[in-house]
Amino acid sequence: MIWKFALVLFAVGGISHIIFGIVYVTASELMPYHAQALNVDWNRLGENYKILFLAFIRLAGAGGLVAGLVNLTLVSYLYYRVESRMVWLLIASSLIFQSVTNYVVYSVYINTPGDPPLLMVSIGSVTFIIATIMLLAGFRDQHS
Repeated sequence: MIWKFALVLFAVGGISHIIFGIVYVTASELMPYHAQALNVDWNRLGENYKILFLAFIRLAGAGGLVAGLVNLTLVSYLYYRVESRMVWLLIASSLIFQSVTNYVVYSVYINTPGDPPLLMVSIGSVTFIIATIMLLAGFRDQHS
C-alpha cells in the first residue's frame, strides 16, 4: 500500500514537471517574475535579447518535459515490477531535477526583485522527499 502511494506521489510530481515543461516550451515571452527580476519590459527588449531569453526559457522547459516523462515511465514500470536500480533511478532523476529547480527559483527570489513561485516549487520538493521516504520504506517491506 505504501509503495503504491509513493508511486502516486512521484507520478503527481512527474505530471507537474510536464506541465512546467509545456508552459515554458510554449512561452512567447518572459514569465512575469522573469521580467520583475530583470526589471525590464518585454516589448522594450531588443530582438536578440528576446531570442536569447526565449531560448533559455524553452531549454528549461525541455528539461521539465524530459524529467517528467522519465519520471512517469519509471513509475509505470515500477507499478508492475520492483527492481532496485529502477527505484534508485526514479529517486535520483526526480530529486536532481527538483533540487536544481528549487535552487534556481530560490536564488531568483533572494537575489532579484522578482517574485518566482517559490512556495509551489518548495511544495514539490517536500512531496518528492516524502515520496522517496515512502518508496524506500515500501521497497524494504516488499523485500523482507
